[in-house]
Amino acid sequence: MSLRFPIFLLKQYLFWMLLFQLCRLIFLIYSFQEVDGFGFFEILKVFWYSVYLDNSTACYYIGLPFVLIFFQSLIKWKGIYIINLWYSYLLIIITLFISIGELPIYREWHVKLNFKAISYFQHPSEVIHTARWADLLLGLTAIGILSWFLIFVYRRWIHNRYIVQKRNYVISALFLLIVPVLIGLGIRGGIMPIPIHQSDVFFSKNNFLNLTAVNSQWNLMASISKNYKYKDKNPFLYYSLDDAKKRVDSLYTVEKDTTVQILSASRPNVVLILLESWSADLVHSCGGYDSITPNFEKLVSEGVLFTKAYASGTLSDQGIAAVLCGYPTLPNVIIVNQPDKYVKIPCFPRDMQRIGYHTSFMFGGQLSYGNIKGLIYYNQFDDIFEGKDFPASMPRGRLGVHDQYMLDFWLKRIGTYPQPFFAAAFTLSSHSPYDQPFPEVFHWGGDGREFINAAYYTDSCLGDFFAKAKKQPWYNNTLFILVADHSHNSPRAWNFYSKNYRQIPMLLYGNVLKQEYKGVKMDSICSQTDLAATLLSQLGLPYSKYNWSKNLFNPYSKHFAFFGSDAASGWIESRNDFIFEYEKENYFEADFRNLRDSVKSVRNGKSYLETLFQEYLDF
Repeated sequence: MSLRFPIFLLKQYLFWMLLFQLCRLIFLIYSFQEVDGFGFFEILKVFWYSVYLDNSTACYYIGLPFVLIFFQSLIKWKGIYIINLWYSYLLIIITLFISIGELPIYREWHVKLNFKAISYFQHPSEVIHTARWADLLLGLTAIGILSWFLIFVYRRWIHNRYIVQKRNYVISALFLLIVPVLIGLGIRGGIMPIPIHQSDVFFSKNNFLNLTAVNSQWNLMASISKNYKYKDKNPFLYYSLDDAKKRVDSLYTVEKDTTVQILSASRPNVVLILLESWSADLVHSCGGYDSITPNFEKLVSEGVLFTKAYASGTLSDQGIAAVLCGYPTLPNVIIVNQPDKYVKIPCFPRDMQRIGYHTSFMFGGQLSYGNIKGLIYYNQFDDIFEGKDFPASMPRGRLGVHDQYMLDFWLKRIGTYPQPFFAAAFTLSSHSPYDQPFPEVFHWGGDGREFINAAYYTDSCLGDFFAKAKKQPWYNNTLFILVADHSHNSPRAWNFYSKNYRQIPMLLYGNVLKQEYKGVKMDSICSQTDLAATLLSQLGLPYSKYNWSKNLFNPYSKHFAFFGSDAASGWIESRNDFIFEYEKENYFEADFRNLRDSVKSVRNGKSYLETLFQEYLDF
């Protein structure tokens, strides 16, 4: 292999990077009305931040050329040269079809080209009849002209002529050893613990600029991979959809729309602390061990604790959607991972923002995990702070800034917010690899030993946080909410699918609680998803659009919880619960008061899953 071949691959890479920017420029020009009101330099940022995802896509694109070039250096056959050439031609046309084709789609739906959109091409006659002829004609003409021009450019300045040259084994060895690693890292987005995601290019509180920065080809591939399995129908059809929906509606219907007011202030500040992986087993008042979270227990004695709260899912991105949006966990798909889907669900901090609340979110790690960053940016939080934004000198572990430093930094930042404010923070030290800067306290627990020690560390950080918070001028007018994003295995070693595994702590605390509610423990069955309706009702705000959330302080609300995973879903009611495995079509766990209740409970749980997944498909 001569140096000519690596240079050729580099030219291909640069060609794709420039083509993606050209497509982005076309998108901006076509949607010029969306750009109105933005400064020139704000628009220019789109081209800078987009490089990260463009790089990943370009590395996907040059994967095959790398293989072809390597074999071309070994086998003197012109056919490999021709395959590479026509592969590039095809990619040019496909890239343009995606980028040009999504222009009218964005105008109509305000989403980029996704799996749902291309699924309509199963019925091309409907697409032709519903599309505007001007769009079809202009689009096809643009694709044709741009394809001809770009193929000309590629052939004239990028592609090498077929020449037989003397081999250079040093260059061949370096090419084979170094280039695959660079391509792999480029596809993944680097060496960080979390692979690249759409939200890594988000930089603005304006959704249009963020979507413009997203590479259209990468976005489409991601959308297809997440939705192809369910392209035909809802896999959880147990009853007629109408009957299932009526049953679910009845679960959320109340005899009287009222609430018990537990707050003494109408517009308190709200501070939300999302506790990474906190199981109910960590909290004595929830039936857990009595020594792991002593500082949390002190808060329980002066707060309102929900002792039978359950996590909706098993991952942080599922928990974030459940808490902030009141949206339950779906099997096999995650709504926060899909920008075309999460725009359809509400988010209560945004409702609070509309009545004057300043909103913020802080995390010591990468918010791009599970595309949490995308959800936060879309809902236009006023202040978003993550690991990369902390001072470089701040101590951190493999996942990010340790909880003690994050919470201390957050406390100081909260003091700068205008009141009333909604401030959320997400802890991380109780997530593996458990590298918190704290000596081991518990020498028991088996496989759960590292976890409970990490939880003890986070609890000590909470103790320090609240000791300092009580000295702040905003403290007396603040409602604190502490809730886990999901649960985790503990030394009790519950089965992953059991309801005991899914139980989590959920606590309301603060001087804004009326005195008679301090120290109250509520044993009604509930979910993280219920937090949205419960909080909004306390603030006197409407919550009817939170279809999957119920007001826990309405005496007429029904008590139940749903949780999902890829293999099984659970349904919990008072004295009736079951966990159903989809593929085996059997009950992993089932505990019913009597036969009549078992029939009703199963119908409730399965109708819930069926209706929830159908709504997801319809988004």
